Amino acid sequence: MIEGGKAIDTGSGTGPTGIRGEAERRITASGYEQWRVRSLATGAPIPHSIRYLKMQIDFVAEKLEQLNPIPTDFTDDKYWPAVSM
Repeated sequence: MIEGGKAIDTGSGTGPTGIRGEAERRITASGYEQWRVRSLATGAPIPHSIRYLKMQIDFVAEKLEQLNPIPTDFTDDKYWPAVSM
């Protein structure tokens, strides 16, 4: 499981502490980038479960950014999909 609560700032920007930063941290922790690079280099597809997890994380980030006010605990795992690898 990816631990939440690493960010302090409640901003929704693209910085390392905003919602988008939290989403990127979770995507990186899932190993998506390694699979993407492998796919580009070899033509092998990214596993469905990895693509689906990234899609879920992007969706959650988009919806959290639309909330007014943005929850102060947006890094909590309760908002994000669970990693089951």
